[in-house]
Amino acid sequence: MGRKRSSSSSTPTANGGKGESLVWSEAMDEVLINAFVHQQDIGNRVNGTFTTHAYENIVNELKVAFPDKPIDKAKVMNRMKYIKKGFGACYDLFRNLSGFSWSSATNMWSADSDDVWNKLIESHPEAANWRNKPIMHYQSLENLYGQDRANGENAETPSEIRQRLAQQIDDTESESIAAIDRMVANNEATLGDLYNENTSSLDGNKKQKLTREEVQAEIIKGIQGVAEAIVKSTEVLVNAQNSQTEQLVKAQSSHTEQLVKAQTSKLSMPATEIWTRVVELDLDPSKRKLAYSFLVKNPDMLEAVLGLPLEERKEYLMELI
Repeated sequence: MGRKRSSSSSTPTANGGKGESLVWSEAMDEVLINAFVHQQDIGNRVNGTFTTHAYENIVNELKVAFPDKPIDKAKVMNRMKYIKKGFGACYDLFRNLSGFSWSSATNMWSADSDDVWNKLIESHPEAANWRNKPIMHYQSLENLYGQDRANGENAETPSEIRQRLAQQIDDTESESIAAIDRMVANNEATLGDLYNENTSSLDGNKKQKLTREEVQAEIIKGIQGVAEAIVKSTEVLVNAQNSQTEQLVKAQSSHTEQLVKAQTSKLSMPATEIWTRVVELDLDPSKRKLAYSFLVKNPDMLEAVLGLPLEERKEYLMELI
């Protein structure tokens, strides 16, 4: 959310203790939130809940971006719960509030005048927290959770619509079966009567019992109709799945490119320059490549090493690797 002190989290271990503590940075929050948005975009959020596969993908993305951090599913869930709570408080306060607007340039809420701010703070003292406080990644969080908070519940997804329609069909069939059971139980009709009523007809108005051959023909005709319907529905389903697969592949490819660019942009200097700096330290030849790989993968540590006097860099670097 806003610029605040980084928080840490830890997870229980098998023996009941706590795992290694994790301090979240602004850069880590950005990768975390973008990963959640991506998993939502590619369909790994069902009925408002992210799937197990979605969390696996998110954890893996964070581990790639920050290989030196002890990241796991529990830490991801706890961090997102914390971020969502802060966003929710802010979103609920300013949503549909006249006289205020959110700026993507400053990442802050602004009011038409100081008087508007003062009146809001007077009625809602917690609003003072947001007067001079940036709210990072607001649009992405609104994409993830704004709909839920606006409606008070998850919006109906295509999957939910299909489930609702299927349930309606099941309910209708159940009511029909229950009605037949009541008629038979009350001696209003027998199963034979119901069968003859629904399988006998030579013209639109005159009814009579069908012969065995005619009944068999009707059954075969019905089976053929069901088979044709299954074939057609299968074709439609395959076409839809192929189209969805193509979209998911394109989305995944685009996201991977963005992730690679983000990882590459972290290097504060070209890789060739990093190698030159390693050679300058006069390390043991067997340690040079190890030190080089470490600094390329950990640009933050590269800055830390270069920040020391030249005569102290070698010793510090060897301690790190």
